[in-house]
Amino acid sequence: MRVRDLLASRRKADQAPSLRMPLGLLLLSREVLSPDQLKLALDRQRTTGSNFGDVVQELGFATLEQVTAAVAAQWACPVFSLEGRALPTQIHIPRRLLEIHEMLPVHFVETGRKLLVGFVSRVQHHMLRTVEEMTSCVTTPSFITARQYHQYLNAATLKTRNDEIVFDRVNAMAEIARVLRNYVDQSAAEEVRFGMCREYLWSRIRGRQMELDLLFRV
Repeated sequence: MRVRDLLASRRKADQAPSLRMPLGLLLLSREVLSPDQLKLALDRQRTTGSNFGDVVQELGFATLEQVTAAVAAQWACPVFSLEGRALPTQIHIPRRLLEIHEMLPVHFVETGRKLLVGFVSRVQHHMLRTVEEMTSCVTTPSFITARQYHQYLNAATLKTRNDEIVFDRVNAMAEIARVLRNYVDQSAAEEVRFGMCREYLWSRIRGRQMELDLLFRV
């Protein structure tokens, strides 16, 4: 029944803030772009279909840091710099989910279990809620540059772990429930948590001396 309810909820998409200023106008208001540069960048975007932030960087009109700061302002979030910092090791999120949502756990405070999550292009609110349910943390969104995201994602500390199993074949509800029950029985689990992450159902199975993440493509 729990799996069924989660699968029924997976179509609830994030709604972008309705009053977000377009990135081009925001860069114009910050005097990063001139009116002529904005027009040229919009023409290039219409022709290529590329992301506007990528277009202005390719044209040399704005830096990665300027684009990241503007996107963060669109979402009313801070920019967090990972320069010289280590990612928190207390909280684990499966690598596959970090890749899909272009996000990283960037800072953790034990008091109150507060977790700062860095995004690259947009805030994934449903993912923040799922992380809270799975980790018992209070999450807050922030933005990081694409460069730092790829740098840290490819670090050894974020490689796929042995306690992370991904079922990439599309799975039916009954099959997911059967596989989960088998893992729970075999591991003598004391707690099982569930969450939806776009096209994956995430289950975390915990025992006295183990923690296992299962991801099912649905």
